[in-house]
Amino acid sequence: MILRRLVAQLREQNWTAIAVEFVLLVIGVFLGLQASNWNDARNERAQGERWRQQILADLDQNARDLQDRLDYNSQALAFGETALRGLESAEAPTGAAVWETVLGAFQAGQIWPYRLTGPSYREVQAAGGLTLIGSERAQVKLAYLYDVSAHDFELVSGGLPKYRELIRERMPWSIQSHIWDSNCQTGSGRPGLDEPGVAFELVACPAPGDQALLQTALNQLRVDTEIQRALRGRLSQLKASVASTARQIERVRSVRESLE
Repeated sequence: MILRRLVAQLREQNWTAIAVEFVLLVIGVFLGLQASNWNDARNERAQGERWRQQILADLDQNARDLQDRLDYNSQALAFGETALRGLESAEAPTGAAVWETVLGAFQAGQIWPYRLTGPSYREVQAAGGLTLIGSERAQVKLAYLYDVSAHDFELVSGGLPKYRELIRERMPWSIQSHIWDSNCQTGSGRPGLDEPGVAFELVACPAPGDQALLQTALNQLRVDTEIQRALRGRLSQLKASVASTARQIERVRSVRESLE
C-alpha cells in the first residue's frame, strides 16, 4: 500500500509526500524488525527457562542418587570394619559375632555402580544455549560438575574392587546363597516419589543354621592374609568414596542454588 502511494507520488513529483511516505516506510520496517527481535528474544527466554527446569530436575535426581550411594557405601564400610575386627582380633569371635564377621566380610564386597550424568546439560551444551539458563558463574559450576568432578568421582569410586572377586572365591557357596536368599541386600522404591528406580540397602540378616560351616568359613578367613589385605584396601576405597560422594552432593546443591 505504502509502496504504491510512493510510486504514485514519484510520478507526480510530489517531493514532500514522497519524503513522508519514505519515512513511514522506514518506520514500518523498523517496527517490524523490532517486533521480530522481541518475539525471538521472548522465545529464547522461554526455551532457556525450559532448559533450566530440565537441568534442575537432573540435579535433583543426581542428588538423590548420590545420597543413595552414600548411604549404601557407608553401610558396606560399617560391615567391612566389623569383619576386619573379627578377622584381625587376637581371640576368635564367638557366638553371634561369628556370623557378624562372616556376613560383614561378604557385604564389604557389595557394590552399587553409579556414574554422574547430565543429559539435559549435554543437550543444552550441544545446542549452544548455556547462556540462556543462568549466570556465567552457574555455567562454570555446571561445566565443572559434569566435565571435571564427574570424572574424578568415578575414579575415586572405583570399578570392580579386587576384594569383591576374592571374597566370592573364598566364601562357601551355601553361605553366599543364604545371603542372597535372606535379602541381606534389600531393594525398594523411594517412598513418596513417582520416579522409577530402586534404592538398595545392606542390612543384617539371620544367620544360616549350619553353625559348623560358619565356624569353618570364619577360621579360613582369619588365616587368609591375602583376603585381609584386600579387605583393608577395600575399606580405604569405601572411606574415600563416602567422603567424595558427600562432597559431590554439596557440589550438586551448590550448582542448583546458582541456577535458582
